[in-house]
Formats: sequence, structure tokens, C-alpha cells
Amino acid sequence: MTPTSVLALYQKYFQDRQFERLDLFQILAARFNIQRALYPGSFVHITPSFVFPEVVYVDNDKQTKQFFNKPEIYEFITQKKLYPQPAQLQFHFADYRNDLENMDNRFDLLISQYAGFVGQHCKKYLKVGGLLLANNSHGDAGLAAIDEDYQLTAVFSLRNGKHKLIEENLNEYFVPKTSLQITKEYLEKLQKGIAYKKTGSVYLFQKIQ
Repeated sequence: MTPTSVLALYQKYFQDRQFERLDLFQILAARFNIQRALYPGSFVHITPSFVFPEVVYVDNDKQTKQFFNKPEIYEFITQKKLYPQPAQLQFHFADYRNDLENMDNRFDLLISQYAGFVGQHCKKYLKVGGLLLANNSHGDAGLAAIDEDYQLTAVFSLRNGKHKLIEENLNEYFVPKTSLQITKEYLEKLQKGIAYKKTGSVYLFQKIQ
């Protein structure tokens, strides 16, 4: 790895913490036809570009602007990529809750990791039939589970640092431990995931309308 302070940011937050989640994206690529991904609130997590040929990153953290402006990032991705064609990478220094121009219905995959309600704010950028990959850190997966525009397609378990795709018995997930009625308004106000009887590490939803 090139010893620059810019690439060291990726190393610090993802490589050193063993939090790149490369196998997660590899499983997705092997199972689904994903060419173009959108990653709002990405910070400097560029691992998806190792697997998917075209990725658009969106973040308004000042460190990300410096990070993505450096050519070393593109060189690093070229060294790491697992597909034959040249990597296509775009970065938008912006708040994803504001409109992103010319992106409606463009993406096969929308990535939501620790950045709020990405699946709601950025739904329009996802193609019908496209996939939302979301965890429930801020309640985004829970919100997608009650959203008529999304359908739960798969769940990822995580054990010993390895992800596994689960496509059976999906009705067992997103069953609250309490009898509280879960609404969109409740989850948006809470801004975190609630307790469910059975959980996964990451959830995969398909946009169905």
C-alpha cells in the first residue's frame, strides 16, 4: 500500500479494523448482476470498487474530499479490482439528503451502512429491481422492511469474520420483540434499530416498485 496519509485513512478505518467487508461484496457480485452501485455516506470505504465496475460515492465529511481527490486512490483500486474492465469511480462532496442530479433510476445497488436513512432518501436513484444493502444501525433496514417499495430478498449472517447469504425463512426476520406497533414515523424519530427476535448482520432488499 502506498504510504501516504490519504491512503492511511482507509487503512486506519477499514484495513486495520478488518472491516473492509470484501467478502460481502464478492458474494453479492457472484449472486446478482450488479454493475453500478451508489454509496451515500461512504466516508472512505472504497472496497465496493474492488468488486463493482462503477461506484458513485457521496459524503460531506471534509476528509473525504481530500481523499477522493488524490490519484493514489485510483491507482490503489486498479491494483485491487477483481474485474477486467477499468474501474469507474465518481465522488460527490455533498449531503445525500439533497438531490443528486441525473441519477434517478440508474443504480443496481444502493449501499446503506451507518449513515442514516439512505434507503429512503436515495430510493429514487435505485432501479426497479435493484437492491438495497442495509444494516440496521440507524434503523434503515427496519424502515425498508415496512416500506411497500422494498421486499426483503436475503439476509447476511456474520460468523468468524465471514459473511453468509441466507435466502430462506425470511419471514422470521423483522419480528419485534415487543408488541409495539412499528411505524415509519416511530423509526425516523428513534433513529436507531429496535430489538427483533431474529437478526442478521446486513439485509438485502429489492426495490419492487
